[in-house]
Amino acid sequence: MEQTEIAREQGAPAASILAEQAWEGKVRKVFSWIVSVYLCVVFGAFPLYFHNYYYDILVSKYQFYWLSTVAMLASCLIAAIVFACMDLKQFDGAHVRRFFGAFRPSELKKQPFAYKALEVFWGLALISTVLSDYVYESFWGNEGRFSGLFLITLYVLGTIVISKYGRMRKWYLDVFLASSVLVCLFGITDYFQMDLLGWKKGVSNEQGNVFVSTLGNINTYTAFVALTMAVACGCFVSERKVGRRIWYYLVSVLSFFALITGQSDNAYLSLGMLFAVMPLFLFTTWRGIADYGILAATFMTVIKVVDTVNKVYADQVIGLGGVFGVLVRYRYLEGVVVLFWILAGVLCVWKRKMEQTNPESKPGRWIWRGWCAVLILGCLAVAFVLYDANLGGHAERYSALSQYLVFDDDWGTNRGYCWRIGWQSYRELPFLHQLFCFGPDTYGILTWDFRQDALDPYGVFYESAHNEYFQYLVTMGPLALVSYLAFLGGTCVQMCKKWKECAWILAPVLAVLCYGAQAVVNINLPIAMPIIIQLLAMGVGRKKIPAEDTKTEQ
Repeated sequence: MEQTEIAREQGAPAASILAEQAWEGKVRKVFSWIVSVYLCVVFGAFPLYFHNYYYDILVSKYQFYWLSTVAMLASCLIAAIVFACMDLKQFDGAHVRRFFGAFRPSELKKQPFAYKALEVFWGLALISTVLSDYVYESFWGNEGRFSGLFLITLYVLGTIVISKYGRMRKWYLDVFLASSVLVCLFGITDYFQMDLLGWKKGVSNEQGNVFVSTLGNINTYTAFVALTMAVACGCFVSERKVGRRIWYYLVSVLSFFALITGQSDNAYLSLGMLFAVMPLFLFTTWRGIADYGILAATFMTVIKVVDTVNKVYADQVIGLGGVFGVLVRYRYLEGVVVLFWILAGVLCVWKRKMEQTNPESKPGRWIWRGWCAVLILGCLAVAFVLYDANLGGHAERYSALSQYLVFDDDWGTNRGYCWRIGWQSYRELPFLHQLFCFGPDTYGILTWDFRQDALDPYGVFYESAHNEYFQYLVTMGPLALVSYLAFLGGTCVQMCKKWKECAWILAPVLAVLCYGAQAVVNINLPIAMPIIIQLLAMGVGRKKIPAEDTKTEQ
């Protein structure tokens, strides 16, 4: 073992090496236990926690997360001090020296790219805060959504500790999904205006309808449900045990219902990303193609069921609008559902036949390449439609969809205006502030001059950009944005490299991609973001999984 090389190099006897191995095993077990408890708390309790219903939902979630994270880090620090003292006494501090030796420049260069990008991102957040004219606000993020340097630091430390010292097990995802089932059920019942939690008493329907389940605003809720959907679908297509496949399939169905009835248009970005990316992983096996067909047919069925529910219980449900409202009103929806299930049935029968006649058979490479071509053509078509609707002056061609295609101040519930004033304010900054800006979560300070201008027509002011990437650009600078994208991309690449040896790693990959898609029109909040951080840490720490778990998966 790598940890016992010191003893071997010193010519220690076999008994001494075995004693050192046993001690190292105890150290790993303690840190693993601390991380396991923390992951269960964040995955299981955090989504359901509240203090004063919706009135302080953001503050209470933020406090729950930072307190639990600080408690985990403090526990690890105390354990490290105790073990360092033991190491000094038993092994003359060999492990302590080895630990600090890992911080030498030559050793740091060996870190995975994702870690380097994350460290650069944190460093730029620190510089942005130090150079800010609003250091206090930048550190705490109290003028925004609490996503200041303090919270970013916890994200970074949490990612490093979990990925390096945790033993990554698949059942952590089951804990997350079990908690998410309750979140989704509460959200669906809210759509039926049942208010099982009793959180909306005394609140008008107009205000109450934009708050859902135990998470708050519908945009935050659908961002969280998108993670549930991605994890459930990723586990479904990677699982081989029938019982667990049924569990993951049922959660996938529930998440489809919750996402559609969540009433937020950011959901279609997550759905589009999920069904666009999954074939890149699944279309290399017949089983993968069949599973994709099942999920696609299931989703179309859910849309039809929601349409039927809206008609039968029209006076009891909130009702759908936006993109999903257009989909459920599609004239030939029922025929599309039948067609999808016929196709899924054919794929399942073909998969079974190929497994029986030629188990080693694989789909032709042309299927995978064909899907890549479809994605490229789809991207080009979207680009053309956006050009035609905005610069071509043919918005009328796209009827009901024109509200999503034409960019102006009213686009995306006034997001167009929000982005315009943010970009205008950013361009007027001095060069140094353009490079590092005012610090994390200071969008409200950046656009302060437009506050009254926004209140007059819209009745709100914008302390967030409602676009996570644009938010990083104008509050922390272009270098911070590049490093953040490099971190997300690096972790996805690192996880994809491990996909062949561990199929369930697909779940966090899909979750990160779905989160990244909806982040284009959504806010980085300490509600959904803590979950994505844990999934990222699990993905990059995959090598810590016990050998017996890998054997079971295989």
